[in-house]
This record gives sequence, C-alpha cells and structure tokens, in this order.
Amino acid sequence: MAIAIVFPGQGSHRAGALDPWEGHAALGVLDEVSAGLGRDVLPLTQDPGAGGRTADAQPAILAVSLVVARALKDAGVVPDVVAGHSLGEFTAAIHAGCLSVRDGSALVAARGAAMGEACRENPGTMAAVVKLDPQAVEVLVEGIDGLVIANDNAPGQVVVAGTPDAVEAVKGRARDAGGRALPLDVEGAFHSPAMAPAVDPVAAAIADLDVADPTITLVSGSTAAPLVDAAAVSAALVDGILAPVRWREVQERLVSLGVTEVVEAGPGGVLAGLVKRTIPDVRAHKVETPDDLDAALEALGSDAAAGD
Repeated sequence: MAIAIVFPGQGSHRAGALDPWEGHAALGVLDEVSAGLGRDVLPLTQDPGAGGRTADAQPAILAVSLVVARALKDAGVVPDVVAGHSLGEFTAAIHAGCLSVRDGSALVAARGAAMGEACRENPGTMAAVVKLDPQAVEVLVEGIDGLVIANDNAPGQVVVAGTPDAVEAVKGRARDAGGRALPLDVEGAFHSPAMAPAVDPVAAAIADLDVADPTITLVSGSTAAPLVDAAAVSAALVDGILAPVRWREVQERLVSLGVTEVVEAGPGGVLAGLVKRTIPDVRAHKVETPDDLDAALEALGSDAAAGD
C-alpha cells in the first residue's frame, strides 16, 4: 500500500469546518498558524463570508487542512506522497517538511493578501467547463481575449479564468460544443495573467524564509512532477500563482508513483471526488471530521502507519 495525502484549495472553504474537532488535540496546530498570520485564525474558519475574501479564505483553508493533517499524523498515517491543489500546495509543502507551520502560514498570509489586491486591480472570474475534454476546451478559448485555461481537474472538468466578459463569452461556445460553462463563486481570475501583481510580493516573502528539501515526495500542481529540492519548491510556490493547475496529470502521476490510497485532508471532499473520476482504481478517502478520520483509519488498516 502506498498512500498520498492531498490538500484542497481556496474554493473548499466551509464556515465552521473545525467545529466537529472541538476538544481534539490536533487543534493545537492553530497556535502555530495564528503566530505565523499575526492574528487569530479560528474566527476566519467560522466566518461564512471568508470564502469570498481571498486574504481570509486562504489562511482559513490552510488552518483546517493542517488540523486534519496533524490528526492524521498523530494517528500514525505516514504518506508516501503529498500534493495540493493551488493553495493546497502550500499545505503539502508544510506537511513535506519544506516549511514550518509558522513560516508557511506567514507565506500564505502574504499570498492571500497579494492575490486579493490583484483581484481588485484586475477584476475577473472563473467558470468550470464540464462534459468536454481539455483539447475541446482549448479550442473554445481560442480567440476570446482575456481567457485562459486555469485548471485541468479531471476528465470532463476544465476551469477557465479571465475577465467577466471573456468568461461570459465562453458559455455559448461551450453549449454549442455539447458542454456547459458553470460560473464559479470566486473573487478573481486565479491562475491567469490577472494575478501577475501577486508574483513579486510572494517571491519576496518566500525569499526571507528557510525552505528545506522535501522529506516526503512532493508533486507539483503546475508541472505534475516531483519537486526534488528546496529551490524547486520555492520556485513552484511562486510559479503556481500564474501557472494552470494540472490536477488531472497530478493524479496520473500518483498512480505512476505506485499510490493505491489517496486521503484528502481538509474540507469539501472535492479532490476525493476527482480521484474517483480520474483514477477509479485508486481508493479515495475524504477526512474533514473526526468521524471521517476514524472511517479512513479503518479502511486503511494497519498498513497506514507503516506507509507500505
């Protein structure tokens, strides 16, 4: 058995996601997160409006995912591979030992603030194009100024990003091609040129931190390749602001690395669902509550602790 732990991105914010963990020892990691942020993170995880504010949503999702990751670690689940979708790549880097919780939280605070400012400077939005393959979506976006492919998530699910007019324009094209373009409730056009103003602030923030080589295989969301050292991790965390998320290929990479079990650590269950669509021979487990943790541990069995 080989286990991968994967971490969700910003769109998975759920107000009150930590409520089921009340009294659990894993909540102790929130002190480290809050220290890195310079503010108490718990209210952000409880705020239903945080999901629409990039500067708040990113630390909130990070905090929830780190609580779940700490609970998995304390239960003896040792992954062979980690990966994260967009923001989740920062959580994965922390779990792989590349960043301390405190430094990783400070970096996410800088990223969220910079991307939030970019959203205000360059208004944009996103849409999920479903029922079409990536090649068909590439054809759809041709000729629409200000529109790019932002995420290749799974067979039949590709996300585009751009100006509001550009995203509106792709709806008719998708319908004519036999698919649908579903608007996403996001603050901006993530993984598109609209986020360019965020690159330098994040690069400056990471340059001031001690980044270590991964102690666990860490797969990049933007290249679907393992990140072999600290320099590669730092570059990937910066490049991922503009680069599309190649999540379908990340999942295929997990298979090539021998992964047989994928555990999603954090709210939403989105990534576990994508596993079932993309690599159905791999078992997927979502862990967002203590009950989920118990179910995952039972399903993984004694091999989980060994990472075999």
